[in-house]
Formats: sequence, structure tokens, C-alpha cells
Amino acid sequence: MHTDNILNIDYDSDIICYHNYKTNFLTGDNPPYHRHNDTYEIYLFIDGNVMMCIDDICYKMSPGDLVTISPGQLHRSIIVCGPVYERISINITEAVINSLSSENTDLLEIFKSDMIKKSKIIHLSSYNLKECIKLIDNYICLRDSDTYGSDIISMCRLAEILIYTNRLFRDSRFKPYNNIIPPIVFNTMQYIDKHLTEEITLQKLSSSLNYSSNYLSSQFKLYTKISLREYILDQRIECAKKYLNEGRSVSETCLMSGFNDYSNFIRSFTKKTGVSPGRYRRS
Repeated sequence: MHTDNILNIDYDSDIICYHNYKTNFLTGDNPPYHRHNDTYEIYLFIDGNVMMCIDDICYKMSPGDLVTISPGQLHRSIIVCGPVYERISINITEAVINSLSSENTDLLEIFKSDMIKKSKIIHLSSYNLKECIKLIDNYICLRDSDTYGSDIISMCRLAEILIYTNRLFRDSRFKPYNNIIPPIVFNTMQYIDKHLTEEITLQKLSSSLNYSSNYLSSQFKLYTKISLREYILDQRIECAKKYLNEGRSVSETCLMSGFNDYSNFIRSFTKKTGVSPGRYRRS
């Protein structure tokens, strides 16, 4: 364990963990598709009638489903019906996970694409579900305690949670799924991703997918809670971040991520991320 910087962690920004029994979300009922730009999420579904959408796949959740969500991944939860919605969520930065890892134990393993393949969901046995809940509830209790030493013990408990979660993903079969996202939304997302670097207009979309413009845009907004324009911009910003991380120049990135107007790219990227493309690239 890299203990040199564990005690410098800002609990308010680097680790968010809650066990929620209510239907209310932190961001309001049935939040829109959204991303966590710099945190990884471990989501444990315990009870309710809920769908989980990750990118262009929507899963019908079952009690005991354990989900991993990486930074930049679009996702949302949808309450289908009923007052019950019990779940646990842990949002944690890469810096924290790395500080708890070692040379022999990479706790980021559960988020790596070569391990999780297409599905990001495993289904826990009743025993593993109870153990997982017990570990996380104990961590929350320690985190909120002002007892001497509880801060250090809580970080040890967090490391234990990450180790246990990685072991579960290593030893479990990934849950098979039927994609229940509406075809009109799925096909729209697929088209946008395929043509992201090209000019995308509502007219082109409706012509390619054989829907009227109004119906297409209204159905997309109804399901995702964001507009087509927002979705396209969001995808292009994520694409730009990838190229900047690879060391591409700002002007190269502008064109490669589908922005034809340099000034618009700078303005949109800065508004979305809080930093300019040049500063993002340097950092």
C-alpha cells in the first residue's frame, strides 16, 4: 500500500460513498445521461425496479448486480416504478485507488477494458451481496466517526472493499444481458459515434434512420434527458480529451474530433471541462 499520501486525501472531493434507501437521486429523480470526468464508480444494486444505462446499452437490474463505471462513460439510472430504490455507490479518484494499490495488486483492474470486455455487470450471490454491504456500511460508519484512528482504519476498510470487489470480478461470470434501450435511441447513438468527425445534422440523421426530425429529436430527449446537440457536443469533447491525452496538438485535435471551427472548439471545450484545450493537454 502506498501510505505516503493516504492521509492527504480530500474526503469531500476524492471519495464519495453512500448507501441510499430512498428513491431520490443526488441529482434529482431520473437524472439525465451524465459522465464523471475524473472518478471511477462502483455501483451495487440492492432493491427496486430500475434500469441502468451505460453508453448505448441499457440493463434491467437485479438485486445483487455490481457495476463498474469508468471516467467519461455516459450513464444513467431509471426508476421504472415503485417507491423502493436501494443502492450503494462509491465514486473514487484514480489517485486514491493508486495510493491503495501496490506493485503486485492493481486495484484499478476492475475498470480496465481488457478485463471487463463488453459487459460491466456481474451478479453476486446472496452471501457475497451481504458481505459487500457489510464492508461498505462499516467503511461509511468509520468515515463519519471522529474516534481516534477511525480515519486510518476507514482507509484500510476502503482498500479491503476494492480488493474484495476485484476478487468478485475475477471469480464471477459477467451477467448476460438483453439490451433494452429503445432502437431509435440506440441507432441514433450508433450513427453519431460512427460519423462523429463528420458534419452531423438533424436532417442527415432523420434521413439515415428513417424517422421524422421532430420525432427523432423528441424521442432522444425523452429517453436520455439531453438534447441531440448536447449529446453530439459531449461525445466530441470526450474524443478531443482522448487526442489531447495522446499528445496531439490543439489544432489537430479540433479537426480530428469533429470541430470545424477552431474558436468554437476552444470555447466549447473550456465551458465543458473548465480548462482550455491547451491547458488540459499540458496537465
